[in-house]
Amino acid sequence: MLSGRISNQDEDEVEDELAALEAELSGARPVSLPSAPNTVPERTGGEEAEPEPARTKQTERQAVLA
Repeated sequence: MLSGRISNQDEDEVEDELAALEAELSGARPVSLPSAPNTVPERTGGEEAEPEPARTKQTERQAVLA
């Protein structure tokens, strides 16, 4: 691109700038992530119990129809 028309000083400045950019991207900005919950979620009594019998009845209906 520059066809060898860059001076040693210019090359050193470019390398220094590149090193600074790489350092900035690699570790200068720590990514803060939210912490994971450490408690077990509470279950409501009726919500989980209902779908199972309904699925069983649906399976029985399919078996009778087959």
